[in-house]
Amino acid sequence: MYDEWYDGAYFRCKSAFRFGDCDNRKKASLYSVMKLLSEISGEDYEGRGLGHTYLQKQRQALLLSRMSLNFHRMPTYSEKVVASTWERFTKGPFFYRDYEIEGENGELLVSGSSLWVLVDPISREILRPANLVKGLKQSDPRKSDCPECIKIKKLDELPVIGYRPVFYSDLDGNGHVNNAVYGKMAVDFLPEKYRQKDIKYFAINFNMETKHNETLEIRGAEIENGYAVQGISDDILHFGCELGF
Repeated sequence: MYDEWYDGAYFRCKSAFRFGDCDNRKKASLYSVMKLLSEISGEDYEGRGLGHTYLQKQRQALLLSRMSLNFHRMPTYSEKVVASTWERFTKGPFFYRDYEIEGENGELLVSGSSLWVLVDPISREILRPANLVKGLKQSDPRKSDCPECIKIKKLDELPVIGYRPVFYSDLDGNGHVNNAVYGKMAVDFLPEKYRQKDIKYFAINFNMETKHNETLEIRGAEIENGYAVQGISDDILHFGCELGF
């Protein structure tokens, strides 16, 4: 990432999708898009005085709970983009945060919405947004061109399509599977006929953290206009997602 700046409530950053960020069609992978959006969220919080180190000292952490993405056009190899994020408001336990990725010419490529929660990283208790008392708080209620995040329920009727061990390289600084890795898992378990299609819509819920040496039972099946993938351990839904094509 480079050329990061604030524009009122918006945190913006210039970036590019390099060879390793793309799939075998030289289009940005779902993983790389999710990773970029997650990272600019963290950079925004860092710039507002609410970075990981500060929150850790307060026994707090901000975790991504849900995300939805509209792909107007998937970015391609070497394409330079401007990624933007802004906090819209808080409601209940959630921080509502949206995203846009635009081409250099202003073409809207990706729109996104997300819900974040403030937690106690030791007790795992969800804290109210009002507990986040420090930091520069700027917001803009403007909604991106993407549906609000949905709640994805555990679908017991989905057949088992495989198993996915958690490897050491899946983990992030919180000691659990990084949220973008779940997008990679979902794509890895798609039927071949979907892998060569452009994703138009993606929704995911992160329900339960997954740690090193755990194994997720992956269930999946076709749904209307796409495919559903869920990761389950001990009958508990760890993540659930829907991909539209």
